[in-house]
Amino acid sequence: MRSYRGLWLWLGGLFLALFAFLVAIAIAYFAKESHYSLFGNAWMLGAFVSFLAAFTSFYGAVKAWPFPPWATLRFPDMTVEIFGSGSTQTEREAGTGLDVPAHLRSFHARFTSREAGRDAQLMVLLYIKLVAGSWGRAGEAVCPPPSWVLPRSLGLNPVSMPFQLSPGNAISGQLVYEIPGYYLDKISEPQEARLEITDRVSGKTMNIPAELGQYDKNTMTPAPGGAETLGPEYETQPDQRRGAGQTRT
Repeated sequence: MRSYRGLWLWLGGLFLALFAFLVAIAIAYFAKESHYSLFGNAWMLGAFVSFLAAFTSFYGAVKAWPFPPWATLRFPDMTVEIFGSGSTQTEREAGTGLDVPAHLRSFHARFTSREAGRDAQLMVLLYIKLVAGSWGRAGEAVCPPPSWVLPRSLGLNPVSMPFQLSPGNAISGQLVYEIPGYYLDKISEPQEARLEITDRVSGKTMNIPAELGQYDKNTMTPAPGGAETLGPEYETQPDQRRGAGQTRT
């Protein structure tokens, strides 16, 4: 994101100087005229307003406010190229200390910023379509990056998230996700998946297909964020909730 810190500091200094100037005028009138109220005059009122404006400006510099402060940040202009994908079966250690199967999906991707003056802080998640009703109202399975250390033998070196994308720069690497085991037999065929890209600077989220290809901002679709939820006719059954709890351990 473009920094307006210098502008806010300049405005803060300007209003602070104006505050001192107006206070000096108010004191001069107070010293010159009898029965002149030091605080109940227009000059001192203006000085008070200038002081508040200076304080607000300095606060905006500290908090890195945009300018104007009510401006709405948009999703950054970028391109995403997916030029490879794969699936891997491995094992990981569960909370019980036992090894359990782990199914990984990976994508070789390149993120290129087309911005001239703002950074992006990106978080990318994988969502896979489920058979409707197979897991209650969940229409998609959210697949997070692995929270455990990947074995070197897999040859996977995932991009750490969130990652910073600077103006005009590009980041290439592997996006790696774990598909929870309790969803494996509930994934729709043929498989449908999407990558959800969230920019933490603007707070905006966009979708792209989890398929080989190149996508720019015009081909991305806005997303509310999170997995798709089906209608109330697909309420989660008690045995599904118990199954999820048993599989997660």
